[in-house]
Amino acid sequence: MLQAATLSSESASKRLDLVEEVCGYLRENPAAKITLADLGRRFGVSPYHLQRTFVRVMGISPRRYLEECRVALLKLRLARGEPVVNALRGAGYSSHSWLYKDSRVKLGMTPANYKAGGAGRLVTYAVGDSALGRLLVAATSHGICAVNVGEDDTGLVEALRREFPKARLAKSRLASRFLRALNRRLEGQAVKLPLDVRGTDFQLRVWTALRLIPAGSTCSYSEVAAMIGEPRAARAVANACAANPVPLIIPCHRVIRNDGGVGGYALGVHRKKALLAKERALAAVA
Repeated sequence: MLQAATLSSESASKRLDLVEEVCGYLRENPAAKITLADLGRRFGVSPYHLQRTFVRVMGISPRRYLEECRVALLKLRLARGEPVVNALRGAGYSSHSWLYKDSRVKLGMTPANYKAGGAGRLVTYAVGDSALGRLLVAATSHGICAVNVGEDDTGLVEALRREFPKARLAKSRLASRFLRALNRRLEGQAVKLPLDVRGTDFQLRVWTALRLIPAGSTCSYSEVAAMIGEPRAARAVANACAANPVPLIIPCHRVIRNDGGVGGYALGVHRKKALLAKERALAAVA
């Protein structure tokens, strides 16, 4: 029994060593085109064994890990002020096709399978205080589906009912937890929040791009249009920002006019200015 346990421990150690080496290689080469076969040859194991071992240890595939490394590099380049197209190329994106595929995965979303208006679905919500005013957070069983800020609780709930006229609305502890988590996020904490939002393919591509703009930084509507491969679609990008149902999570406040003006914001221009000022202050002391 002792010998078997020792062998099992050695096997686990080898798996961890392999995965650590693979992760290090991928982090050092985020812009490279690396296939599973390439990794297998480099580390002297079969692609199948490498894939199975990596997923067992990390919970995601090597391909997904490399994608996360690329996104991290892209965010870093954008934060340094590099032009959007240069930042994309420098992070290994030779085209904009990455935004056409699996946008919901990149956004952390699940496909919203309810019918228009939330027919037959339960949408729960909570209303509470925030630095921006009274905050409403609504969610399905998959994640947050709406965020709104105002001064009047009744008006916030009525707006939610107009958004989901065929859904059953109810208060819930889950929505309350999401509300508290969102408040922590507004204070600069790194809080991940699950989403369940509806949008056209174009909107999803825009919303995906918005999440790549680092806190404390801004992009113009034209730059976001360039990020998604639609350089002439600045006005459509602005419309997609206005249609964003979770503006405090998908950060459309980080998009400004081409002339440097703040531009519009669904939650009010004064709140957009406050959010940008808060994020810049936090970035300055980070």
